[in-house]
Amino acid sequence: MEDSMKPDTLLESLREPLEITPRFRVAVETRILQLERDAAQDERILRTLTSPDHRRRQQALIDHQLDKAFRLREMLALVTTRAERARRESVR
Repeated sequence: MEDSMKPDTLLESLREPLEITPRFRVAVETRILQLERDAAQDERILRTLTSPDHRRRQQALIDHQLDKAFRLREMLALVTTRAERARRESVR
């Protein structure tokens, strides 16, 4: 087995924060805001629907949008951007 693929090395690499570019962070943050805006709009539409099946599908859409936004926010909390890492290293 290659050294970089040994279980200890693999586990160690998972403990290090994932690093993303500032541009990618902005793209993810933009997507989060869009998902939350769409969910809010769909919630307003939900109140106008009369068909129980249509209401159920609309609620499922809202739930999916909010879940995806939440998961993306959790992911962002676990990563660092290259600029943040450079700043931390220059302070040391």
